[in-house]
Amino acid sequence: MKISRDWLADYVPLPDCAPEQLAHELTLKTVEVEGYDLVEGDVVFEIDNKSLTHRPDLWSHYGIARELSVLYGLPLTPLPQVVRPPSTAGLTVADPAWHRRILALRCTVDSSVPTPAFVRDRLRRIGAPSRNLCADLSAYVMFAVGQPSDVRTSDGSLVLEIPALLPSRARRGTRTEASVRQEKGLDTQRADQAADLFLHLLTEADPSAVALGEEDLVLAATRRAEIEVSLAELESRIGVRLPPDEILRILRALGCTAEITGELLRVAAPSWRSTGDLSLPVDIVEELARIHGFDALPAPRPVVTLTPSPRLPLSRRVREVLAARGAATEVLTYPWSADHLLTACGLDADLAISHPPAPDRARLRPSLVPNLLEAAAANLRYYDEFGIFEVGTVFAAAERTSAGILLAGPDGAALFRRAKGLVDLVRRYCHLTALDLSGAPGPAWTDQSARLAIRPGGTLALVRPSVLRAAGIDRGAIACVELDLDALRAHPSRENRYTPVGDLPESDFDLSVLAADTVPWSLVADSASRAHALVQRVAYVGEYRGSRIPADHRSLTLRVTLRPKSATLTASEIATARSEVLAALERVGARLR
Repeated sequence: MKISRDWLADYVPLPDCAPEQLAHELTLKTVEVEGYDLVEGDVVFEIDNKSLTHRPDLWSHYGIARELSVLYGLPLTPLPQVVRPPSTAGLTVADPAWHRRILALRCTVDSSVPTPAFVRDRLRRIGAPSRNLCADLSAYVMFAVGQPSDVRTSDGSLVLEIPALLPSRARRGTRTEASVRQEKGLDTQRADQAADLFLHLLTEADPSAVALGEEDLVLAATRRAEIEVSLAELESRIGVRLPPDEILRILRALGCTAEITGELLRVAAPSWRSTGDLSLPVDIVEELARIHGFDALPAPRPVVTLTPSPRLPLSRRVREVLAARGAATEVLTYPWSADHLLTACGLDADLAISHPPAPDRARLRPSLVPNLLEAAAANLRYYDEFGIFEVGTVFAAAERTSAGILLAGPDGAALFRRAKGLVDLVRRYCHLTALDLSGAPGPAWTDQSARLAIRPGGTLALVRPSVLRAAGIDRGAIACVELDLDALRAHPSRENRYTPVGDLPESDFDLSVLAADTVPWSLVADSASRAHALVQRVAYVGEYRGSRIPADHRSLTLRVTLRPKSATLTASEIATARSEVLAALERVGARLR
């Protein structure tokens, strides 16, 4: 939107300051001024329309002049008022679906009278075209007070219609200078300003013009918004207690009716600010703060108190890790188990339900494994491979919180390794104290060929074939993990270690070593990691068992990554590190194939 400085000077005696200063004051306290141009000795400001969406009163020169009068404490020149013609019917029609008010005037006019020069000049400076006297005066009134109007002329007379449309209706048409103002929600009282200004300009341009009649149809007049706010709330939100005299001065200068009774401020907003702009106590806070000056408000140094955030329960963290990082699906089963699955798993259930849901499901589960096996049997009808888990209460000697994981697939060895990886995932991301995976667990459902005890509480194993048959699983393999969450302990806080990222290229090599089944992978990885100072990490690649591999042995493939310290590694340095890694592996019983 373009605003002329000379036009503003008609309504407020502007201070003698540079255009930059005027633009700065408006941007700081009212609307954003994007820039200005010098046009025929005038200064035309370009105002960002997005900063006006909530202020329909500012879509005019008079609205901007009113703001400047408040900002600088200057008097505002009132708009002209004229004697209205007598009331006449039949000039216009009001539609309740479209109008809140429509004011129509009939006047005589001499169509040969030209538009006054100052009207043409001001319209041209803000980029509006000049057409004829009546159309130019209508446009001038819109840019002056923000109220659009329509003019119809015929046989030496004109009818001026000044509508106040419903905003929702105005938005449906083509966006024009008039519709943009109507869709913001103009107050109905503004039509009187537009009518008086139009008649004043018309009689100045054509002294022979006579107002013949007026028809005023008011369907829904704009009511002044009434707001109450305590002085304590103003002080709390603004950050400083403004003197009551300043509060009243600012609000009354803005056109409000304001009074303070005790600690309560009562405000009645003017009609041009009662279209949804001023309606809440926070709106009064904003008006007082911006006119007082945001730069004049105190800026105390913020006080930041750092407190540790409460940690989620371990059961919740285990759920999130298994679902988000372990790619497993959570299931919920009943707290009782089927008798045949308890028997197959070798589990004793001492607690029974007095009114069981079925005769064979009267005992409360002492473990999550039987119910997970039942869930796996149901899902194997549709999927060949999947991972599920459950975190819930088990009923053994006492109620305990347990986490159960079940992995289904065709390769038991791969499932066992993945289950072991999930246990390590839970240990790492739930910040558990060290878990010891060694020894043989006691539960009867575990397969002796692949099982580990998890201390301080848990089991990791493949499920015995006889147990699978009892659960109705006739293909593939199942690996299960059960963790006693009540027995696990987490570190008070996670352990953060800084490891700098190298700026030199790393080097790696693969090794395939022959190791007995009694040599665990953890020993192989730890020995390779400690073999040389350049070893950054050791990763498991895979294992192989076949005709050329001795019984009770397997071929382990590992990848060793070297990180240089100060210079790119040479071939001889890599070879030396490789030799020392092989020597360390041979000392623990893993030799190069």
